[in-house]
Amino acid sequence: MDGSTIEFLTGPASALVLAVTLLSGLYRLAAKYLPALIDRHIKLIDDMQEAQQKINEKLDSVAVTVTQEHASQNEAMRKAISGVHSRLNPIQDDLKEVKIKVGLSNINVEDE
Repeated sequence: MDGSTIEFLTGPASALVLAVTLLSGLYRLAAKYLPALIDRHIKLIDDMQEAQQKINEKLDSVAVTVTQEHASQNEAMRKAISGVHSRLNPIQDDLKEVKIKVGLSNINVEDE
C-alpha cells in the first residue's frame, strides 16, 4: 500500500463513509423497533386514560350517593330536633313556674 491509499483510508473520506454507515445502521434499527415501542407506549397511555375515566365515574357516583345520604340524615336530624322542641316548649312554662315557687326567679329562662 502506498501513502495515498493509507491516507485515504484514515482521512476525512473514511470518516465520512464510517459516519454514513453508522447513521444508516441506526436508522434501520430505529425503523425496526421504534414504531413498536411507540405503539406500546400509546396503548399504555390509552389504558391509563380508560382506568382514570372509570375511577372518575365511580367517584361521581359515590359523590351523588353521599349527597343523598347527607340530605336524608339532615332531614332526619331536623325532624328529631323539631320533636325535641315540641316536647320542651310546654315544659318551659312549667319550669318558669317552678323557679318562681322555689325562689330562683332571678335566673332568666330564655323564650325561644
